[in-house]
Amino acid sequence: MRPPVHDTVVRSISGRPELRHVTQVQEWRIERAIDSDSLVISIVAPGGESQSFLVAQADAHDIGEVLRRRAAWAEPGER
Repeated sequence: MRPPVHDTVVRSISGRPELRHVTQVQEWRIERAIDSDSLVISIVAPGGESQSFLVAQADAHDIGEVLRRRAAWAEPGER
């Protein structure tokens, strides 16, 4: 069975609010690609569907930095 699609409002880099269809993440995994410095990020949805993304090392670093900063912005009750 396909997981429900949720409408979520996000604020893009341009500052405009946008409505997106999103799916909850049930499981995620990060692995190193065998023949490169890239990483593979795999995400599994509640219904078992999965998608894997090949991410260059520099992009992975940038993604990690953004996530680290965003986690630091959240107050303890907001997480």
